[in-house]
Amino acid sequence: MTKVPPPSKAATKKNDSSSELPKAVTDWLRSVFATCNRRITDKLCNNPNAPEPSFDLTWIDELSQYATPVLINDSWVARIDAHYLGGLRHFMEWEIADIGLLLFVRRKGSVVTRKVALLQSKRLYPTNNLVRVEDRFDFEIGIARLADPEDLAHSIAATREFEFTNGCEYGALSSESEQVKAIEEYQKQNGVPVHYQFYNPINVPFTMRIPATSRQRSTSGPALGVRIMRAADVHFTLSGMPKGSHPTLEQLKQIGGYGGETGGWSLEDFVVDLFLSCREGTHFQSVNSPKIQNLFYRRSGPISAAIAITIEELSIDSQAPKAAKNKKKRK
Repeated sequence: MTKVPPPSKAATKKNDSSSELPKAVTDWLRSVFATCNRRITDKLCNNPNAPEPSFDLTWIDELSQYATPVLINDSWVARIDAHYLGGLRHFMEWEIADIGLLLFVRRKGSVVTRKVALLQSKRLYPTNNLVRVEDRFDFEIGIARLADPEDLAHSIAATREFEFTNGCEYGALSSESEQVKAIEEYQKQNGVPVHYQFYNPINVPFTMRIPATSRQRSTSGPALGVRIMRAADVHFTLSGMPKGSHPTLEQLKQIGGYGGETGGWSLEDFVVDLFLSCREGTHFQSVNSPKIQNLFYRRSGPISAAIAITIEELSIDSQAPKAAKNKKKRK
């Protein structure tokens, strides 16, 4: 198993109030992100050649359903806000992260926790490497791309097979690439660690034949699915590979520090057990700090979408009206 460098000190902080959240709150968040994981994973299984940004949009769409505050355990309220910025390349002409994840915890009227995590998405390519890639030409044409005569010239009934194994590669991630260099430089300049978010099928081996005769519908957490790893760990592995090489799922599974040969933390475990605690993510004191301003308050920020989780403990005064109302009903 590959040895990796220790996590950045910037990603940890002692006495984090978010690590003291009640189980009802963490259970709710785990359920929300586990569902998000299943939706993304099912989409990849049912659409094995879909472009990578498509899965980011599913991520955002799923979490946008929680924009209305939810009462949890009568004393806590949670809300998740989602905002899509659009994909641009602005740090050394590269997008540093696809999704910026923010956490705010309020207690007694004050924000006691402010954290951020950056997720750069990469999808696993099937053995035939046939994946639709959205390039500049697609954006220039816009919706007219759906009526492209080249696409209409081919029968949609053509038989194809998409197979995923441990030997499959993350085709959009390569050693010594300009994007890898940009992420490294960004981390050095801003002190905000980046994490990779890997989109995988439900498990491997997995095969999807097209035209499909059935559709994947998960009722439980995928054995593989969406996995999160520190960019520092992934880049450490890439540094030992020839220039232009793409890491395989098997190579990522060999990276230590993720609870066995798992290929990273599951999305829900990362958010609840690591991001909400003091183990992963970067603390910041104010939204006016330069690192946050550059990320979220500039249209040219190096991210595509922002997700904000806000968790608030209700004061006794806030709970009193509800208690009084219930008492009146009992009479």
